[in-house]
Amino acid sequence: MKTEEFYPNIAYNRKRRRRYYVMFAILAVLLISMDAWFVTERMYYLLFVNLILVFFLFLTPKALAENPVRRIPVVKIGDTVTVGGKQFPLSSVKAVNAIVYLGSVGNLVENREFLEKCAASAPPTEMTGSLGVTAEVEGKTVTYYQVIENVVEALLLFVAEGGVEYSLGYSLGKEFRKSAYNLKECLAKAEPAAESKTKQLL
Repeated sequence: MKTEEFYPNIAYNRKRRRRYYVMFAILAVLLISMDAWFVTERMYYLLFVNLILVFFLFLTPKALAENPVRRIPVVKIGDTVTVGGKQFPLSSVKAVNAIVYLGSVGNLVENREFLEKCAASAPPTEMTGSLGVTAEVEGKTVTYYQVIENVVEALLLFVAEGGVEYSLGYSLGKEFRKSAYNLKECLAKAEPAAESKTKQLL
């Protein structure tokens, strides 16, 4: 099987990183303010809350690694599958789940109608979303996730290969719908017969 490569959405990941930094800054300011009050009131035992900040710092490398801003492949699919640096044989893959991120098209009712329409139709191409790959690695069943461009195209590679459970869903804000479309029909066509301009959430 020819190896196909999939890349991160740089704009999406930059927004995720900025959100993380803002949350970290807010948390740091709040904790420092609380520390000053604890010291003033001589409640030193409450300074243990600073462990929250330490935990946040501990998670920072992982958060940055999961949201790369360099144009390098983060998912590779071939006889060997690589997801976010984790590599395992294609034969060990048990299930694959893809979620397409959609953008708002209007009010709550219009968004729900749009979501329902997407779930009932052939999947759109060239969309950013989350790919979850579940595999048997070293005797354990683990799932690796990565947000990538062309997430539907990545999922269809597994569908074409066969032998794995697969699912596709659409996310818009807090709403989610599972696709009711038979993805195998996409394989018989040169291109999925879908809206090529489906609004993307970035």
